[in-house]
Amino acid sequence: MELRKKLGAAALLAAAAMATAAGCGGRDDETPPTPDAGCTGVCSTDAGVVDAGTDAGTDAGTTGQIVATRKLPFSTKTTLRDVVVTDVDYEKLGTDGKQWRSFFWVTDPAFPKEGLYITKFYDDEPDVYRPQPGNKIDVEGYFGTEPNYQPFSGRRHHLVNDYRNAKKLIITVKSDAGVDARPPANEVTVEDLTASLAQAQNGASYLGTRVHLAGPLTLTNPQPTQFQRLDSADAGTIYYGFEVTGGILVYHDKTRDRSGDAGVRCDFQKAALDGGAVTFPNGISGVWDTYTFAPCTDGGTDITGCGNNNADSGVPGTNQRYTYTLIPQDCTDLPGQVNGAAFP
Repeated sequence: MELRKKLGAAALLAAAAMATAAGCGGRDDETPPTPDAGCTGVCSTDAGVVDAGTDAGTDAGTTGQIVATRKLPFSTKTTLRDVVVTDVDYEKLGTDGKQWRSFFWVTDPAFPKEGLYITKFYDDEPDVYRPQPGNKIDVEGYFGTEPNYQPFSGRRHHLVNDYRNAKKLIITVKSDAGVDARPPANEVTVEDLTASLAQAQNGASYLGTRVHLAGPLTLTNPQPTQFQRLDSADAGTIYYGFEVTGGILVYHDKTRDRSGDAGVRCDFQKAALDGGAVTFPNGISGVWDTYTFAPCTDGGTDITGCGNNNADSGVPGTNQRYTYTLIPQDCTDLPGQVNGAAFP
């Protein structure tokens, strides 16, 4: 894209991840994969085997349309109705100045513990639609996963277009009531998320939704192995997030300092590496969703632009194909302290 720790839970997740490691997304050219590519339909030998609705109906009355979608065979056409945009992961305006490419999450207000990633390409309908938190929409698309070779979000369940068959993702905007209209973040504990870690994507609690992980929390490891960048130059020096109390991973892509930024972000990893004691007295908010790593096949360092990432993505230091992480969307999601003082 342009742009856990507990042994029992980890072992269960590893087994579940291996069973659901298929990769399907929005586009799949016959040329070597690029970060913008993907596919619909069956994209690997185990596509849809576990997620094909083998336990559909057993939760009748307690789960809704998003859980049902996660149990569909890959490439199945489906429609989510009256879901609400909660957060936008990535967006880019096309060269024509009109079309938007957007990757975002939706939640069903009737079942607020259920969320799903939506992958909209420039020419999906309406092509000028730019998702905003609080939009109530219907989404008609095809169930699958982000391509295995997609850095960071690979293997993540989503709805997308059927590019190969010229069938577009179709979004119908029902209302735009602003960010306050999105469902409140689900209140969760470390124990809640640890239990979620032990489940495959078609059964993990809170997946794809905004959560608030209750505090107090402590940054326990600024460089967890699972977030290590693997390449020829930076292996062991770049980590894409940190770990907090209970072994919960926090992917800090939207909150870390970046070269060229106008101001200082809430880079708590950097603060910890500089010797600071980092705490989150009131907890952390963000989206709870998957994480995987796909290095360039040539071992290069341009992970998001090398044009040929490894399709056998996984979680560094483990035998897992993906894990789950908390993804703060901005510094308001990550109110922390360094040495007892507000930061930054």
